[in-house]
Amino acid sequence: MSGIRNYATNLHNILKEQGIYVGHLSIGTLIERDTEGDPDLIADVWYNQYSSQRYFEAVFPNNN
Repeated sequence: MSGIRNYATNLHNILKEQGIYVGHLSIGTLIERDTEGDPDLIADVWYNQYSSQRYFEAVFPNNN
């Protein structure tokens, strides 16, 4: 997993100057409908991350 994260980080750093967004979402729960890891909830988090493009990386669920 760290290799994929590092690859995404490098892509983000290289491509952001060209206006191309690369982000990373770490999912720390079982993906299963009608649970904390509901795919629709994960999709919403990823879409919001992409739409705002304020940050490269996020963790789901965010238990803060």
